[in-house]
Amino acid sequence: MTIPVDLAAKELLSVEDLKTYFPIRAGLLQRVVAQVKAVDGVSFSIREGETFSLVGESGCGKTTVSRTILRLVKATSGQVTFDGEDVFGKRGGELKAMRRNMQIIFQDPYSSLDPRMPVGDIIAEGLYIHGMRDGKERSSVVQEMLDKVGLNPYHAHRYPHEFSGGQRQRIGIARALALSPRFIVLDEPVSALDVSIQSQILNLLKSLQAEFGFTYLFVAHDLSVVEHISDRVGVMYLGKMVEVGSRSALFRNPLHPYTQALLSSIPIPDPRRKRQRIILTGEVPSPVNPPSGCRFHTRCPYATDLCKQVEPVFEEKTEGHWVACHYVDKTRGGIPTWQTPVKSATL
Repeated sequence: MTIPVDLAAKELLSVEDLKTYFPIRAGLLQRVVAQVKAVDGVSFSIREGETFSLVGESGCGKTTVSRTILRLVKATSGQVTFDGEDVFGKRGGELKAMRRNMQIIFQDPYSSLDPRMPVGDIIAEGLYIHGMRDGKERSSVVQEMLDKVGLNPYHAHRYPHEFSGGQRQRIGIARALALSPRFIVLDEPVSALDVSIQSQILNLLKSLQAEFGFTYLFVAHDLSVVEHISDRVGVMYLGKMVEVGSRSALFRNPLHPYTQALLSSIPIPDPRRKRQRIILTGEVPSPVNPPSGCRFHTRCPYATDLCKQVEPVFEEKTEGHWVACHYVDKTRGGIPTWQTPVKSATL
C-alpha cells in the first residue's frame, strides 16, 4: 500500500512493495542456496519539493532502497514511479533521459570522485554524456556550479586529493546539480564529515532546495541531522518500513517501539538534563532468515505471541502517521498504550 500524500502537492516519486534480494551461492556449480532479503516490501511516496528521510540501523536496507530506485541495484520485484512513469520499464534513451532528472550524492566524498580527473571534468562529465558538446558551454555550467556550492573557479583545474572532505562533498553536490535534476538521493552525505562541516553542507543543501525546488531522499542514521533537514521521515528495520510520519509527529509522538528506542539515543545538548535511554538487547537478526511475524519482536520488550506469529499491517493510525505494530491504541489519538512488558526493557 502506497502512503497517500497531501493533494496540494504533486507526488513525484512512488515506491510500491519494493523488494531487493541478493542471492547467496555455494558449491561447485554456484547454485543459489539462499537470499539476503535486504529490502522486503517497502512502500512510500515523496511529494515534489520535499525532503523525505529514511532512517534506521546500519544494515536495515535504507541505502539499498535508494540505489534500487535509481536502478544502480536491480530490484527483485515491486514498482517505482517517477513523475507518473515506470522507472523499471525504461530502456535505452528513455532511461538515459530519466536519469538526468534523478541524481545521487554518495556517502564517501573520497571514493566517489575519480582521482585521475580534474574537478572541472568530473562535474562536466554528465553534461557531455547528456549531449552538451560545446566545451565553452560546459565550462560555464561548471563555473556556475562551483560558485553555487561555495568553491572558487580555479578549483576546476585541481584534483580531488587537493581538497578537504567537506570540499570534496561540495564537489559531489556540484556534480549532481550540473544536470538540473528534479530528484536527488542524498546517501548519508554528511556522515563522513566533521560536525562543523556537517552543518555547512546541510545548510547548503537546504538553501539549494529553496532556490531550485529539488526533491530529496535523505538517507541517514543520525536522527539529529534528520530532524534538522526533513519534512517527513520513514523508519526502517530489517528490510521493512515500520513507521512513517511528518517530522513533528514522528519526533514528538513516536508510535513504534523501535522508533522510540532510536529517538531515545539522541543526545540532549544540555548537561543538566538527562534522557531516559532505551537500550535494545540482542543483535539484529539476519536478513537471510528474518524472524516470523513482526521482525522486531526478538528485541521488543513488549512482544507477545501474536507478534511472533502474525506480521503487523502497515496502516495509518492518525492522519499521515503510519505504523506497523499490533499494540498501538487507535482510539487515543495515536498514543501507544502498551501491555505490561512480557520481558523487561533495559533502560
